Amino acid sequence: MKSLLQLAAACLITTIATATANAEGRTVARLFWQDNHDATVNYGDLKKSAQGWTLQPEPIPDFPSLDTAEQMLVQMQTDAGIIVLGIHDHAAGTVGSGWIAIDSGAIEESHGDHSHVRLKHQPSVLHTRVDTDQGNPAHVYKYGKSFVLANDSNNGFTITSASRLRKAKSPETATLFHEGGHGHITLAAIEEKVVYATWIDRDGDDAGRVDVVGLGNNDGKRYSIHCPTGGLHGATVNSGKVFLAPSDGICWVHADLDLDSAPESVEVNHLSLGKDADDAPLRTGAFANLDQLVLFTAGKGNDAQLCWIDASSDDPTVASLPIELADGETLTTPLAVNARGGKQLAIMFRENKTSPADDCLLIVDLDPNADKDYSDATVAADLSIGGNLIEGHSGHHEAVVLPSRREVAISNPADGTLSLISLTEQRVLETFSVGGNPSRIVAIGE
Repeated sequence: MKSLLQLAAACLITTIATATANAEGRTVARLFWQDNHDATVNYGDLKKSAQGWTLQPEPIPDFPSLDTAEQMLVQMQTDAGIIVLGIHDHAAGTVGSGWIAIDSGAIEESHGDHSHVRLKHQPSVLHTRVDTDQGNPAHVYKYGKSFVLANDSNNGFTITSASRLRKAKSPETATLFHEGGHGHITLAAIEEKVVYATWIDRDGDDAGRVDVVGLGNNDGKRYSIHCPTGGLHGATVNSGKVFLAPSDGICWVHADLDLDSAPESVEVNHLSLGKDADDAPLRTGAFANLDQLVLFTAGKGNDAQLCWIDASSDDPTVASLPIELADGETLTTPLAVNARGGKQLAIMFRENKTSPADDCLLIVDLDPNADKDYSDATVAADLSIGGNLIEGHSGHHEAVVLPSRREVAISNPADGTLSLISLTEQRVLETFSVGGNPSRIVAIGE
């Protein structure tokens, strides 16, 4: 009799646990977002059940306290369950700058020809390096398996990886520093081979300069090339070509994987983006990659456009889609999305600093009939969202595609909310109140 009662109790407990789990729903992704209000990172498990979507915000335990009057969080990247974000101060790195690495709690389980990511434990801070020697990073990139941070005040860059961060006994042993670039540095890297590091100079002998720096077997090799104009801000690599963003148009070069080219033999190709009404050349400041396409926005007002370059072409050219903007609106750098079902999308925000309540999310279908001819690209949706809270380089909306590739999550800094948007239905599915001023966001999924 006793054993039967024990068995019944065990079954009841199991039933209750199963019902509770079903009510809570399955975890679709773990979201991490920066809060500009107090310079912290929060997270929440996005869950879906028969009753809908839920997200419960939680702080990252032991996240270091920053001086919000002097320090700020900058770009954030993720790979293999590790998140790396930069810390920037307002005094050229003399207050305290550097980086933080977060273990997301995700573990990748291999299953032969594929793998699954499981959220096994609570997130935690893996390493922190914030001091007066880190060069005040403003840009953090991920190329391949490498995290690359621009150390502006040190005129160089730092490289690490998820595996290196996990194995390192201390933050000092987790990274490698290389000289290259100058001022406000942007970077294009081909993993363990070469990095192209830009100089921000607009005038003088170093205007348009790009340092080509060898890594791995190329360590110790380096030379410099020059774009025809300076003010370089923006770099990426795609299909064996490096793309750069000077003050006039786009420049590109063939990536020198062995650094065996003489600098004077490197052909720096230039692509014009046209000119505005004042006869000033149009430019961009950042790139996104979608398969062989390099995406970016250019121009303001009546000149605003989404542009793309087929990097696989032997003779790359610029194609564009005009984007209609209201007075005071600007376009953000596109998020490139290979959505479920094969759709190739570019997602951007129309932001208005003086009227943030009018902000919108644009979903551009780059290839509506899927024939790989992007001349029929069109704005498929224009959705009203929450507000921005732009102050300098911070307070913009950010977007991240979820691992299922069916939805994106976006931040609404002025409203203290995150919104979930369906890429198939092209509508806002749910908006979650998370408090503070959420901005940059990443997603890690099961």
